[in-house]
Amino acid sequence: MAEVVLGVSGGIAAYKAVDVLRGLMREGHGVTVVMTDSARRFVGPATFAALSGRPVGTRLFGPDERPGYDHLELARAADLLLVAPASANTLARMAAGFGDGLLGSVHLAFDGPVMVAPAMNTKMYLHAATSDNLRALTARGVEVIPPGEGLLADGEVGVGRLAEPPDIVRAVCARLGGGGGLRGRRVLISAGGTQEPIDAVRYVGNRSTGRMGWALAEAARARGAEVVVVAANVELARHPGVDYVDASTAADLREACRTAQSGADVVLMAAAVADYRPRATTAGKLDKSASDALTVEMERTEDVLLELVARRPPGQVIVGFAAEHGPEGLARARAKRLRKGVDVLCHNDVSVPGIGFGAEENEMTLIGPGEAERHLPRAAKREIAEAILDAAAAALGEREGSIAAG
Repeated sequence: MAEVVLGVSGGIAAYKAVDVLRGLMREGHGVTVVMTDSARRFVGPATFAALSGRPVGTRLFGPDERPGYDHLELARAADLLLVAPASANTLARMAAGFGDGLLGSVHLAFDGPVMVAPAMNTKMYLHAATSDNLRALTARGVEVIPPGEGLLADGEVGVGRLAEPPDIVRAVCARLGGGGGLRGRRVLISAGGTQEPIDAVRYVGNRSTGRMGWALAEAARARGAEVVVVAANVELARHPGVDYVDASTAADLREACRTAQSGADVVLMAAAVADYRPRATTAGKLDKSASDALTVEMERTEDVLLELVARRPPGQVIVGFAAEHGPEGLARARAKRLRKGVDVLCHNDVSVPGIGFGAEENEMTLIGPGEAERHLPRAAKREIAEAILDAAAAALGEREGSIAAG
């Protein structure tokens, strides 16, 4: 198996690096831990040494202040460098190329794959300087494992909490083992819900928040895919390493998806696209005093998913979504898959409390590829996203195998 250098930087999330270490070792990888001085304020080196069975790197210079060459030896032996958690300070030092500590020197001496899992306060993560540093690292090939959202150590709620250790381990294993079928692939994802204007201030819309599409984007990026997200009115934090295209209406989304489709290996249409739109839109604001009732004539929008299936290039896999309501929804989803011609159809019952639009969790039935049908019990949307990507990767393998066979 592989040799991993696990860099641990300062922050309360340093304690989670213990679980990352354990997870990597359970997968059979050898792990050597390198800690910054700040990290030692939260977790002692003895903990990592006892669990890894190896000395823990903490200093660039030896006890007699002679310069050592541990950073070169670690860099030569490693197959992958993972920094988890990666504090704002550590990311800044990596982006600037500082080598005044052991971790920074290992980073500069290492010419293999580098991954970072940021963890910090929301304001620090969203600060322009941190965004610039992440972009700089991404441009150099560093893979960012996006942080999650939720309650932070300081009591605030937002983006910035370290990705869950199993997700980090999964991302590392995917990087080492070929990317779960998506490394180097281009993945197009639609997310959110379209809004069809009635007048300058009113619109017809839906309750989709884009959380499922965001989870798919993060999971695909962690697997090493090049990800493009067509975002329909999504108000969630955007992650470095993912390209975003904004699209407000069904027509906007259709145009953006058609443009991005040609270069994609996998298309995941998670957005809730309006089936109808007002036939006419008032340029200004309708005067509600003019009448006690308002009649809006509606017309059908284009079937974006059906269009994409009809025009897809050979080998491309398309995954559709069906948010149905009630016990008959699964039968409707099965019929929709045949009607649309998608490789995989993801069905969820939005009548079930806690898994509808905007929820943190989901529960789905994956229909396809082929005759396969798999129920995914309620879980975090990121976990559901991983299963969807597994199905998409399997369908991609089947399609490419069929093409190769002639």
